[in-house]
Amino acid sequence: MASKSKANKIATESASADGKTMYIGIDLGTNHTAISTSDGKKNSILTVVGSPKDAVASKFLQKEHLYGEEAIHHRVALNIYKPIENGVLKNQREDIEAAKGLLDYVLNSVDATNNAKKYAIVGVPAQASVLSKKIITEMAKEFFDGIMVASEPFCVAYNIGQLEHSLVVDIGAGTTDLCRVHGTLPEPDDQISTNKAGNFIDKELVKHISDQYTNVRVTTEMAKRWKDQHSFVGDPEEELIMDVPVDSSVLKLTITQEMKKACESILPDIVGGISRLISTYDPDFQDALRSNIWLAGGGSQIRQLDKVLERELELIDGGKVFKCTDPVFGGADGALKLAMDMPKQFWHSSA
Repeated sequence: MASKSKANKIATESASADGKTMYIGIDLGTNHTAISTSDGKKNSILTVVGSPKDAVASKFLQKEHLYGEEAIHHRVALNIYKPIENGVLKNQREDIEAAKGLLDYVLNSVDATNNAKKYAIVGVPAQASVLSKKIITEMAKEFFDGIMVASEPFCVAYNIGQLEHSLVVDIGAGTTDLCRVHGTLPEPDDQISTNKAGNFIDKELVKHISDQYTNVRVTTEMAKRWKDQHSFVGDPEEELIMDVPVDSSVLKLTITQEMKKACESILPDIVGGISRLISTYDPDFQDALRSNIWLAGGGSQIRQLDKVLERELELIDGGKVFKCTDPVFGGADGALKLAMDMPKQFWHSSA
């Protein structure tokens, strides 16, 4: 006899197939917005919205709003909005409107604006406040027949099937979220968030380079690009030599140690959070938890992060660290799976 979860999944997949119901998972992140749908479509774009600065820009661009990479490409002619800050939707009218436009854009990009009933789960930071969850729900509800927010690291755990005695460390752009998973929806004590994440590394990298070299003109956009390509912790595998603007020239400068210090700046909070979540767990299962730590999000791609974390954890009786295979869609795919497994009466009560 099929399990209730399996039967429910079969039912939802059948409903999706006949065009009457669509389930959607969304990772509304500080840097990227990712979406996955129950009919197998997905997309990820930068969480950036631009509007023309004046009539000339409007005529040149022939669009009233630009999104993602296109907005970044034309940013000098645009008013740029980044509606998500530290994983939270800003509670300002222009940012909420920008987020609505972005959501409508990504839904269109995966053909999710048809007449099917749409039920969505949106991933949010582990310790998002009640107010921030309400702001996202209110912003998104006009697009869906049912909407729910869920802890982003829990969505990752749901996606990879690690629902018992696991600890997810989700390193995004705005926040690093830690979540202890033990077969139920997480409680507040199961989760920790810190703002020391990808954007923090970018700012630290700019600071360290500026401290090391005089008259450099490094922007956070440059730092992010270098970090995305060359980030590492531990011992360097090679010297990092970059073209760095200095006054009116461009010089080749070594930024190896600056990159190392910037990337390692997030380690103390991660190790401290892991230690806290293990030490406050049921003593009978602490060893199982410390042996099942998963890195997710864009920051999980920092070279050698898993190995260096394991070395750091030796000070608290050790730990085994794994990397999730999909840092881009792990959260959105997990939110989608969770949405598809939700009982039908849940959506009726939340619509």
